[in-house]
Amino acid sequence: MRKQTVLKSISIALAAVLAVTSFAGCSKKAATDNEILLDDSGEKKYVEQNYERIAENVRKEETVYVNLKKDGSVEQVSVTDWLHTDTPQTKIKDTSSLKDVRNIKSLAEAHKDGDFLYWNMDTTDLYYSGTTDQKPPVQFQITYYLDGAEISADDIAGKSGNVKMVIKAENTLKRNVRIDSKKYTVCCPMLLAGGMILPEDVFTNISVENGSTLSDGAKQIAFFVGIPGMDESLGLSSLQSSLIDASMYSDTFTITAQAQNFQLGNMMFAVMPFSSLGSFGNGSLPNTIDEVKGVLSDIENIRAAMHGLDLNKIINMLYGDSNKIEDMMNAVEEAVTLYSQNEKLIKTFGKYMTQENLQKLGKLVDDLENADLEQISSTLNDPAVQVLLKLLPNLSASFSDLSTIANDLNDVMPIMQAMSQDMDDPKVKASLEQLPQTLEKLKSILAVMEQNQDMLEMVGSLADADNSKKIDAIMKTAEKYTGAANLSEAQTKALTGRMKEWLTFGMEYDIFTTKTDSEKSSVLFTYKTEAIEVPVTAVQTAQETQEVGFLQRIKNMFR
Repeated sequence: MRKQTVLKSISIALAAVLAVTSFAGCSKKAATDNEILLDDSGEKKYVEQNYERIAENVRKEETVYVNLKKDGSVEQVSVTDWLHTDTPQTKIKDTSSLKDVRNIKSLAEAHKDGDFLYWNMDTTDLYYSGTTDQKPPVQFQITYYLDGAEISADDIAGKSGNVKMVIKAENTLKRNVRIDSKKYTVCCPMLLAGGMILPEDVFTNISVENGSTLSDGAKQIAFFVGIPGMDESLGLSSLQSSLIDASMYSDTFTITAQAQNFQLGNMMFAVMPFSSLGSFGNGSLPNTIDEVKGVLSDIENIRAAMHGLDLNKIINMLYGDSNKIEDMMNAVEEAVTLYSQNEKLIKTFGKYMTQENLQKLGKLVDDLENADLEQISSTLNDPAVQVLLKLLPNLSASFSDLSTIANDLNDVMPIMQAMSQDMDDPKVKASLEQLPQTLEKLKSILAVMEQNQDMLEMVGSLADADNSKKIDAIMKTAEKYTGAANLSEAQTKALTGRMKEWLTFGMEYDIFTTKTDSEKSSVLFTYKTEAIEVPVTAVQTAQETQEVGFLQRIKNMFR
């Protein structure tokens, strides 16, 4: 059984990812050496500090916003980059291919030198945005049908009848690979999650192919998850095997419904490369068909977990307060980073802070509080008592408090000695040295968590006992049907090789624009289509027709 914690963390992250609609920057604040001075005219003047030390361990998180036309074609691409360093009052060396680069959270400006941008960092975080003509890796084509005939998005507005919307996602980020002298094409693996709100006064009898629906009485939600280009990369459909459900690798999602006066809000899509999801299977590249099955089971599990979330809350967040969502995402990211940096210390504490050991420590503390330590010390230091103790060793038993404490120490000291050895580990020592700063960061993370209880309750539901059992059952079920007995040796070898190349491609792709060699990075794509609105003239015509019809009926009554 693969690690459930990893899978649940991935699903939680994806739920939050789907909720991201704009990335304006987190509201963290820190001390700064920059000054705002008043000049002679009374105007404020910003004075930027110039730092010489180049920041290390810089992380660059990129969010790509793609505005789509109603048919899915790209209208505009803008990008927000978040630069983070653990060391403030340093200079970040960055690079960017964006046009019109603009700092969106502070007054610091980029200083260009050749191919590099230099940012003076008063605090640990900086956000900048820009635009690009570069095409995003996943392209969408949205086709509309009315009563079986294809129709444009503009023409379907205000119409009634049987409607169908076909969403085709194409992964255009590809590379050619060679396995045993045979050439294949693999697409960079990316997880796609999409959704839209379908008001019930407009849409009825809704069905979603390769997706799911949810209703709250006023609106229905269409939701789908897939991995565009998976079948092209792995050739699963040609194997005629039950390695994974066909809907998982479908690139096409179809919504059918009965519409009255057709209108539709924004369709929303989030695309995340595998490099942002963590490991699959046993965490390494597959070498056997069983390891291939492990990866496919993990992917199936993520999809099932996504569909198990509260879709209504997810979609509401899609159109909700993006600043809160971003704060939450940043808090999650910081929490993951803190755990990674302090994992050895946390595990050391966890190893010794068991219920049994805590009871022993608690007993020692209680007995120390209840004992008259000054009296014990004074008695033991009395020369006459020391002579008696030498002559009568059993006399110490009469000191009941001292005897109790001695027994407590006898229980506790082995624990402390073993813990002391583990605490000598360099990583543990480094974590202890940074503990004050770590606790301050943890306080800010907890504050964000408290402000976002609704979101936590939604995504945290995956981790409760009932859902953990469901996830276990999903995986066990997946393992039952992921048979490979009907694959030939050549097919098995080819599938394993293609999956290796596929996963490698996914782990390598972690930036849309550019980064320096020393920067760690991640990237997320969010897409939003134009809304389809009923033309004002059509609404007026419908109203006029109703008015005429009503007046005519009144006239007919008096004929």
